[in-house]
Amino acid sequence: MNNTKLRIGIVGAGGIVRSNHVPGFRALPDCEIVAVCNRTPESSQKAAQELGIPEVEKDWRSLVARKDLNVILIGTWPYMHKDVTIAALKNGKHVLCESRMSRTEAEARAMLDAAKKARKHGLVTMLCPPPTGFKGDYVMRETLESGIIGTPYLLLTRVCNAALLDKSKPLFWRQQLKYQGLNALVLGMLYEALERWFGPAVSVQARTRIFTPKRPLEAGSTKLGNVERPDVISVLAEFKNGMSGTLHFSGVSLHAGPNAVEVFGEKGMIRYNLDEDRIFAATAADKTPNEVPIPPEKARTWRVEAEFVAAIREGKAVSPSFEDGLKYMAFTEAVEKAAKTGRTVKVQA
Repeated sequence: MNNTKLRIGIVGAGGIVRSNHVPGFRALPDCEIVAVCNRTPESSQKAAQELGIPEVEKDWRSLVARKDLNVILIGTWPYMHKDVTIAALKNGKHVLCESRMSRTEAEARAMLDAAKKARKHGLVTMLCPPPTGFKGDYVMRETLESGIIGTPYLLLTRVCNAALLDKSKPLFWRQQLKYQGLNALVLGMLYEALERWFGPAVSVQARTRIFTPKRPLEAGSTKLGNVERPDVISVLAEFKNGMSGTLHFSGVSLHAGPNAVEVFGEKGMIRYNLDEDRIFAATAADKTPNEVPIPPEKARTWRVEAEFVAAIREGKAVSPSFEDGLKYMAFTEAVEKAAKTGRTVKVQA
């Protein structure tokens, strides 16, 4: 067991870093957050003051090269994930990186290659799990493994809201390729859960639309910027287990109703209500679906920092791993190619 004190440097103190990671690490023994580097010296200093971090680095390269740190937490937008990860690993640091692993499949592969080499030297890499389907993850897997639906035939999934309907809202970083990459809406985050529950998709067809092609660069500004990620995504997917899937994502749907993952098989069905984290199941003998309880002892709770530290100190497996991240990045890229070409595209992770 490795009881070395973990001294943590943060590159990018965004929302999840502030709300979850910082208190999560501070609740663990022998973990100390030492330094932070944000996009600008001013924002770095502000983050340090607000979060009680003793030191500020002006450049992220200097931070990951520090010999007094052994963990790097990456909370930046996806456009920096590859470079910071590889540099941190080369400098002998463990890495915890936010979800949306990277901008492209190629960047994800480069990160995974670096992680595999670093593992030979005892270094741990982990991605932050997305919130979609998080609480009921264990119960969903358990219910599927019980065989209640038999062979799965059809997957129907939708995550729709009206977050992008207001055309006056300024351009967001997630709508720009240079920052976000090929991910769009919650496509990659949801697929991370779907792949865990049902196994991988092997091919996709897709259609995407951008209904507001330009948005103000800032609130109240007359200068406009190009929206580069879609407002709507529709995917037809074939899975390795033989199941067909229809996935709908939208940011322009008022009163869309409940967001859910539904799977129908030869013997029954399961519905995961994503808005309420409630699971329902039924067989042919049931008149209506019955709720499958998520007891406290089976609810997946936020233990990201503890699981990451356990992987470092005890060699425990991480979830999501960089291998998991590559899978959802490969799926995301296949959807992008299918939408652009109008063809069926194989998913190759």
